[in-house]
Amino acid sequence: MTRKFSSRRAPSRQDPSLGALAAVLVPGGVLALLSTTVVGVAVPDIVRDLGSDVAAAQWVTTAYLLAAGVAIPLGGWAGVRLGTRRTWVVALTLFAVGSLLAALAGGFGALTAGRVVQGLGGGALEPLMLTTLAQGAGAARIGRVMGATAAAMSLGPVAGPALGGVVVDSLGWRWTFAFTAGAAAAVLVGSLAVLPRGAGARARLDVPGLLLLAVATSSGLYGLSRGATATGFDRAARGWVALGAAALVGFVAWARRRGERAIVDVATFARPGFGPAVAIMALMGAAIYPLFFGLPLYYQGVTGLDPAAAGLLMMPYGLGTLVAMPVAGRLSDRVDGRLLVWAGAALALGGFLGLVATGATTPVWVLGGLSLVIGIGLGSVGSPTVSTLYRVLPSALVPSGSTTLFVVNQLGGALGVALLVVLVGGAGWTSAVGTTPFWLPVGAVLGITAVAVRLRGSSGPDSATAVGSR
Repeated sequence: MTRKFSSRRAPSRQDPSLGALAAVLVPGGVLALLSTTVVGVAVPDIVRDLGSDVAAAQWVTTAYLLAAGVAIPLGGWAGVRLGTRRTWVVALTLFAVGSLLAALAGGFGALTAGRVVQGLGGGALEPLMLTTLAQGAGAARIGRVMGATAAAMSLGPVAGPALGGVVVDSLGWRWTFAFTAGAAAAVLVGSLAVLPRGAGARARLDVPGLLLLAVATSSGLYGLSRGATATGFDRAARGWVALGAAALVGFVAWARRRGERAIVDVATFARPGFGPAVAIMALMGAAIYPLFFGLPLYYQGVTGLDPAAAGLLMMPYGLGTLVAMPVAGRLSDRVDGRLLVWAGAALALGGFLGLVATGATTPVWVLGGLSLVIGIGLGSVGSPTVSTLYRVLPSALVPSGSTTLFVVNQLGGALGVALLVVLVGGAGWTSAVGTTPFWLPVGAVLGITAVAVRLRGSSGPDSATAVGSR
């Protein structure tokens, strides 16, 4: 696609527009993340109210991921073709409407439909936010801006489970979606007041590429999610995964022919350090999404906590990321990012191994301490990895980089949730299950440690390849 926006001047240090954009873009991104973290606490109540089991209830999370997997590349194209303002407003409106539909759902089918609409909007919000802020920050500030943004985004894991637990206990699970809809409406009003009007670039939609990528992501996610049901990875589940893999191969072949006109420019993978950064973010998804979905189930089903307490016990994780992300982001502008990733992975590994050793009688303060350690660790991994990813890309490839980042993160998350639900079983996370599912994030963190060897080791701005280079 034509990328006329790549020649835009990056704002100077005195340019106030970056702060004004962040004031509306970051809250929208926080809401998109909140929509995934708030659900885990509500799952037991949703199951009881609508009459099903945990294996079916995981679709409350997976439906969102499926829709977001389609919306991510489409949102990336629309941000170029229609401009940030128009695309952001449409995505935020879809997100608010989907949240309201989920709140009013009378059954699992309606709830899943609401989550699909919500995902179609929410899937575009985070990539749009990061693309716009990365291009505005420029190479010299990319680490600190991404660190500060990531710290603000950590409000999702801080507030999501805690807010969800309190709301579920006092008002019921429907109000978790109702409050999200109201907050999205408020951000929409602010966005209309702040985001500048502007024409998009001339960019023809790569329809074949979009269809191939949509089939690849949605089929792969569906197959992985089907594997989490009572049937397991049966012939149908394997067929869907195979279809997704075939579509992905087809997309790569198509995109290589289309070059920069493809909906995702595969030339991003030719940039040194980009592939390892994307692989780490996929493994991060495989560790974090099951954490959001599974820990509240473990706290309620094994340790006997109520939803509010289970939600509050997720806060240490969010506080850990809140502290670690801006610090790691700033450090990544000056030191080798691989050192930060290795240090963070070591902390996270220690925390997950600690969870493996817990049980029904483990004191709450120990569980909270382990969550804090995991949050600090994963926060120290995520912030420098994202900074590295954007630092190695020229401005013209930032939208494709953002699309790729979120697609693989969603795929990694869906795989992690599917495998966790298989291990937990449809009856829920009970003492009989034990702590075996916690070995999944242990494996993901070990993978991060290995892949980090291939991360780009240089620090600081990179004149030829940095974000914002002209």
